[in-house]
Amino acid sequence: LAAAWRFAKQTGRTLAIDWRGSCYLDEPSTNAFPVFFEPVQAIAGVRVICDDEINHYSFPGPFFPAWWNKPSIDCIYRPDEQIFRERDELDQLFQSRKDSDANTVVCDACLMWRCDQEAEREIFRNIKPRPEIQSRINAIYREH
Repeated sequence: LAAAWRFAKQTGRTLAIDWRGSCYLDEPSTNAFPVFFEPVQAIAGVRVICDDEINHYSFPGPFFPAWWNKPSIDCIYRPDEQIFRERDELDQLFQSRKDSDANTVVCDACLMWRCDQEAEREIFRNIKPRPEIQSRINAIYREH
């Protein structure tokens, strides 16, 4: 999330946090972000779409990485090699500090440890767990 936010900030893009299909939820069409975090409209000047409004968007192509330009039916299964290839392509784009000609940049690969700590801190300053999640965190903290 921090790497995608930093790219959006550098390029003047909107950040769409689309965590549908999360392994943490039973319902694949539910965006996991608003289940776990308070909604936000912006993060440090970057417009954010992060609620179920995401279900009503049709993101314009072309897409980056290019694999996402395939017909939807061809995108259902992504082998591990493809995910790793996307991670490397995204990493190269983000590290270049340049924008992409693509209308939509899909960041659906783990870029952990490929982002500066200040971007991570900005995310943690701006997103807050929902109250019921925070209560569970506090209870576990007290217990352990």
